[in-house]
Amino acid sequence: MRYKRKSVTHEKLLISLNMTPIIDIVLQLLIFFMLAGSFVLQTGVRVELPKARAPKLQDKQDIVITITRTNEIFLNEEKMSSDQLPIALLERLTDTKEKMVLIKPDKRVETGKLVEVMSIAKSVGVETMGIATEPQ
Repeated sequence: MRYKRKSVTHEKLLISLNMTPIIDIVLQLLIFFMLAGSFVLQTGVRVELPKARAPKLQDKQDIVITITRTNEIFLNEEKMSSDQLPIALLERLTDTKEKMVLIKPDKRVETGKLVEVMSIAKSVGVETMGIATEPQ
């Protein structure tokens, strides 16, 4: 019994690349980088920040003091009085390497309240303070 040997011709040889796995990987990478990207989300108490022409401050601070228009003080979204602020601020400062605080005052806050918060922060060892503003 003789077998016929088939010759491979270029017309019969079809090489196809399956694109489905490649598309799956690209979409998974896209979703990963979208979720893993650094998003700056300002959470907490809603205040209207004053406008100023200043360089943008990176929102990497761990300690944020918010002062509302009714002169309420929030330390990282936790409401407290002026008497509680130094103790809570000191606790948070011991956990951070940089002694930095971002103060977010409402644009209608009394200047005296802002100065009071700044002096409390300075008295417990804050080395650098930033005041959040809206760009003009």
